[in-house]
Amino acid sequence: MRAFAIALILAAACADEAPHAPERTPIAVEYVRGDSLDIHEKPSDTAPVIARYDGGESVSILSRSGDWSEVRTANGSGWARASALASAAESKAAESAVIKPRFRTAPAPVTQPGARGEILLVANVNSDGEVIDVKVERNTTGSRSLEAMNIAALRRARFVPIVRRGKRTPFLYDYHVSY
Repeated sequence: MRAFAIALILAAACADEAPHAPERTPIAVEYVRGDSLDIHEKPSDTAPVIARYDGGESVSILSRSGDWSEVRTANGSGWARASALASAAESKAAESAVIKPRFRTAPAPVTQPGARGEILLVANVNSDGEVIDVKVERNTTGSRSLEAMNIAALRRARFVPIVRRGKRTPFLYDYHVSY
């Protein structure tokens, strides 16, 4: 009876394993043109979004169908508008232009009646666009509370990740506020 129970458990465990599909060879590698790229379940704008890539990231193209490209995702594949993708040459030309950090979520404005002067902060931004550290470069307002409120606002901000050569890159950002 015990042997039968063990055999039954082993059979159930083996049945749960899905057969692995063979790895498909990409037909091309392209790069996201805009700030982000939605990957849909099917080649339709109304299909559910199953993944999202940031601007400049590389994607493996598995097939093409009209205006759509099938791209590899972490869990298989999905579909993206072909017009939202750039070739390596196009991506390299765009990358050679000056890359300016852009906010995805800008810091909330901080006000203090009667404040005069300026605050210059330097944000250390990680490869995901999150502010991980803020240093005060200059504060001529004389207000530590105004400085602290600006630091807190900058820490809550989010940036569009900067991508160089297909990889997200951390960066420093100078944040200047005048009163």
